[in-house]
Parts: sequence; structure tokens; C-alpha cells
Amino acid sequence: MRLHGGPSALRRVVARCLLALGVLGGFPSCGRGQNDGNHVEVTVAAAASLRSVLPELIAAFNAEHGRPTIATVYGASGDLRKRVQDGAPIDAVLFAASDPVDQLIKTGHVLADSRRVIAHNRLVLIGPKGGRRIEWNSLDAIPEGEKLAIGEPEAVPAGAYAKKALQALGKWDALSGRMVFGGDVAAVLAYARRGEVIGAIVYATEVVGIDDVVVFDEATGAWAPKADVVVGAVKDASHARQASSFLDFLSSPKARGILKARGFELDG
Repeated sequence: MRLHGGPSALRRVVARCLLALGVLGGFPSCGRGQNDGNHVEVTVAAAASLRSVLPELIAAFNAEHGRPTIATVYGASGDLRKRVQDGAPIDAVLFAASDPVDQLIKTGHVLADSRRVIAHNRLVLIGPKGGRRIEWNSLDAIPEGEKLAIGEPEAVPAGAYAKKALQALGKWDALSGRMVFGGDVAAVLAYARRGEVIGAIVYATEVVGIDDVVVFDEATGAWAPKADVVVGAVKDASHARQASSFLDFLSSPKARGILKARGFELDG
């Protein structure tokens, strides 16, 4: 069999074969993304930090449009970027930083004209309820033996933002060997909720409605990075038109209201 489209087409075929065999973990079961009569299922790869808001956004979209069905795959933005590049059957991406989307545009996997920033997030320093209070400016003075949890900087945008903030404050080197790294922002929050660390750096939206942690200090000032929520449509996606419809909805007044209620910051 001769495949047209070169190596990228071959990767997509291999990825779909692996999916059918159940090898490509984290994705819906065999048959997802296929047309079944009038039924279409769009697969969206989303940052773990969007778990709290995306189901509500999807429900609102379905209430207005009915179809298509939106299936979600959550994970660290960096890991999801690699899956898209490997040809995983994904129609759109919703990431917690610009870099992973921009890299996919550069490699030709995401359409440049589909890229948009739909919201912003900010970092907060949290800890277990009843725990010792700590602050950004004195993190290098936390007691000996205590740990600070952040996301893995190379894969998790929240971790990359945390590293950038700590470097700007001159605390990164001083905390070397005293940090534990989570595979996504949800894992970092879990460290704090279980009381395994003195503090953790997560997005402000992660602690909305969570009552077993306390926000010790918010990241404000010139040193504090602003986290963008960036979306894009995958090039040559199986359901490009339907995916674009959902991405358009995310900038609608209804979607913006939901994002704001969940603690995200908006432009305009």
C-alpha cells in the first residue's frame, strides 16, 4: 500500500492503528471520532488545569448547538503537544500556555489562523489548611526538610510559570533539592491537599471551591507571569469544521461568562 502525504500521513495511520489496539493510552475507546449516521465526536486535547471548567463549557455548547459531541483528553500541555505531533487523532487543542500551541503551528500541526487566547490565569501559593503560612518573598527560608510542590517545568505550563516566577524573585537556586514535581497541575494540588508539602504553586482557578487548602499569597507585580489559555485547530483533523465551531464558541459571551465565574481573567 502506498501512502500519500509523506511521513506525517504515515504517523497518523500508525497512531490510529495503535488506538484501535488500545495502545495509545488516555484516549477514548476504538471508534471515537468516526461518523455514525448523524453522530460526530470531536476530540479535544486539554490542559489538566481546564478540568474544572471545560465540562461546563461543553454543556453550554451542546445546549446551543446540539452536535457535535465533544470528547476530552486531559494532560500536561507539553505531553499533549507530543501526542499531536505523533499523529494522535485529535481535532483541537486547549493549552495552558502559548509555547505548546506555537510549537505545533511551527511544525505544521496546528492552523496558525485558528490560534487565539481565550482567557488568562494567575499563580497562587497555597498550603494545607491549618499549615504554616509562607509567602513568595520568603520561600527560600522555609524550614529544613520541608518541600515545595510545583509542576514539572519541562512539561507542565504551571511549572514553567512557577520556575519563571521563582527565578525572577531570586529563589530558584536556593530551593534546589527542596522541590517536588507534579506531572500536571492537578497532581501539584494533590500534594498540598494531602499535607505532603508545606506549600505548592498552582493556578488560582485550581482552588475555586476547594476548602482543604489555603491561598497564602497571590503572584502579583512585574515579576509575576500571566498564564494564557490558548486554543487551536489541528491541521487535517478528521472533524475540522466541527472543531472550529467549538473553538469559536469559546470566545462567545456565554463561554466568557462561564470562564469568568470559574476564576479566569478575560481581556476586554
